[in-house]
Amino acid sequence: MNWTHVKLIFQREIRDQLRDRRTMFTIFFLPLLLYPLMGMLMFEVAQFHRDGRVTIGIVGSSHIQSELPLLSEDSNAKVDWKTVTLDESLVCRLAEYEAKRKDSQSEAVASSMQQEIEALLKSESVDAIAIIPSQFATEPWNTPIKVICNQRWERSVQAAVLFQARITSTHQSWIRQKLAASSDDEKSLDEPQLNVIDVAPPAAKRSLIWSKILPFVMLVWALTGAFYPAIDLCAGEKERGTLETLLCSPARRREIVWGKLLTVMCFSLGTALLNLFSMYTTALVVVNRFADSGVSQMAEAMGPLPIRSMGWLILLVVPIATMFSAIALAVASLARSTKEGQYYLMPLMLVGMPLVMLPMIPGVTLSPGTCIIPITGAVLLSKTLMDGEYMNAILYLPTVIAVTVFCILLATRWAIRQFESESVMFRDSARSSLKQWLRDAWRQRGDTPTANESLLCGLLILVCLFFGRLSMSTSQLAWETIVSTTLVIQLGMMLGPALIMATMLTKSVIRSLRLTQPSWVDLASMVLLAGALHPSYTVLAAAISNEYRLGEETTSMLQQFDGLLASAPIGGVILILALLPAISEELVFRGFLFSGLQRNNGHVRAILATSLLFGLSHGVLQQSITASIMGLLLGWIAYKTGGVVCSIVFHFVHNSISMLLATHGSRGDAVPVWMEWAISTDQGHWAYSDLWCTLSVGVSICLIAWLASRQPQSPGMGNERCSNVLSPNHSDDSKRLQSFLEKS
Repeated sequence: MNWTHVKLIFQREIRDQLRDRRTMFTIFFLPLLLYPLMGMLMFEVAQFHRDGRVTIGIVGSSHIQSELPLLSEDSNAKVDWKTVTLDESLVCRLAEYEAKRKDSQSEAVASSMQQEIEALLKSESVDAIAIIPSQFATEPWNTPIKVICNQRWERSVQAAVLFQARITSTHQSWIRQKLAASSDDEKSLDEPQLNVIDVAPPAAKRSLIWSKILPFVMLVWALTGAFYPAIDLCAGEKERGTLETLLCSPARRREIVWGKLLTVMCFSLGTALLNLFSMYTTALVVVNRFADSGVSQMAEAMGPLPIRSMGWLILLVVPIATMFSAIALAVASLARSTKEGQYYLMPLMLVGMPLVMLPMIPGVTLSPGTCIIPITGAVLLSKTLMDGEYMNAILYLPTVIAVTVFCILLATRWAIRQFESESVMFRDSARSSLKQWLRDAWRQRGDTPTANESLLCGLLILVCLFFGRLSMSTSQLAWETIVSTTLVIQLGMMLGPALIMATMLTKSVIRSLRLTQPSWVDLASMVLLAGALHPSYTVLAAAISNEYRLGEETTSMLQQFDGLLASAPIGGVILILALLPAISEELVFRGFLFSGLQRNNGHVRAILATSLLFGLSHGVLQQSITASIMGLLLGWIAYKTGGVVCSIVFHFVHNSISMLLATHGSRGDAVPVWMEWAISTDQGHWAYSDLWCTLSVGVSICLIAWLASRQPQSPGMGNERCSNVLSPNHSDDSKRLQSFLEKS
């Protein structure tokens, strides 16, 4: 063997791979951006992973001795107590049910009692019920306490566990008191007895287990089954040279996309359903084998899933496979080859994985906050239907359908835009040296950045914020720390990268930052609109905080922050926390990023993408949601006014009002007489009066309607999108397309 030849071939292949910019970006640079972004998302998703407070109903609370602090409030235990009264007939039926359950595990034994207990728990708004017997008043630890729960409800299981912990803690404290008093009661040393009565039938428990496993596996296979056919239909046709022939046919680009989309959907649905059927059949055979071998506990826990639950899973996979197919088709159209397209699969799976795994976190249920999350809401809806909670599912069904349909249409529109772009369909070779690429990037600079450069800048900023906040996190807050941290984040991690890229990648920093001179009428309207919308924004923020509750650590830091505002100089608060973020964030998101994403008439793309990046830059889940909603309005204002100055003014006024209300409220200042009609004092904090809240809605509607009636003042942003090559008359398109395909 001639190793010199091996060396030459090795060097040639290495150079060939290093010249492929897209391969280099996917292999080396994408992980540097992707995983910090995943870490940022996981930090926000981790806020869902909280136990939350549960409510335990107590029957016979008068039988608890006064010296036993069993029902005392404890913030660490996260338990709310509620007095409940049960009928004597229900108590007797519970005793009969408990006796029957020891002898039989049939579904018929549990069905009637399960419905009655579930109705009782829901009517009393409790997660579990503890029955304290009358003997507990004289012999507290020698009589068992009955705990009624439903183990197919995670909150009910959590309530039973917390009650067990409280009983154990109270018993240990009581023993220490007895020993301190030299008590000789040996029976008191016995562990307290609990009889946990589980009203969930075995099928419901199996449904809970399978409802967490099967949706995850099914969605992964739906994405995998969609991606590989999409690569072959896009990048594969580019390699085979058949895509150009198809694009020259009488079919419109939209029709081509829908034809390919239906094809990918068939493979995605087939892959998901076949894997679901195979897993179900395998589990059935394995469980029967366990039952025949005498492993009854395993067979009981992992028994076959009911056919009804399988039907709900099949309905779930249809809209999800449609959305995955559209996304996979759009992503695959970017690839020049099948090799490049396969590199895109793992990042796409990693981005969608948190949305699939979120329903598996304990305590995450279908609610107004979770039903609006794509994929997550659909999975939680299927779990709710599998649990038989049809009324709860019907309540959130319209929202889940609306969100899913919107995501499908958005993904389909993205795929159509990719096929309508000649630069994507006929992308030239990306092979060049790094030196040549930098030289071409410098020579081909435009007045504004490209969409890819804008997105790259936004991702770099998010990565910088992720590592920067981790390195600067501190438990003790001080005003000097807030000032230095804000300066570093706003100037160094956000505005700095945007200014550097605007200087190096564009010819005009002014146009890339969208620094145009607005009229005085626009500036005055922005001041009025920010003041009028602020009451509605506070209501929205309160509703979001109520739905997605803050963690204890975040709440503690916010309380420290409010305390610092009471002693901080008001001028410094306005300058550092209102003016600086308004200028820096608007120049970045509604300036540099917006100017690049707005090219080729991508106004909607620019508004949606900048609002999402703007929300993610805030770090805390609740702030990210409110900031994303505010980002939509700021992006619309920037689009309508043609520049970033009006959005800076709106942002500054909005931040200033928030800081002034928080500062004066934390100091306990009295509301000035001339402002009493608009602001009142609520528990020591400044809040808006009902009169101003009502008037502000009308003022906001008038200002928004006036702004919407105006023509957008944004200048041209680059080359227009290439139009589809079609004749004006499309009446015979179908016949000509069929003849064309037959000849091909």
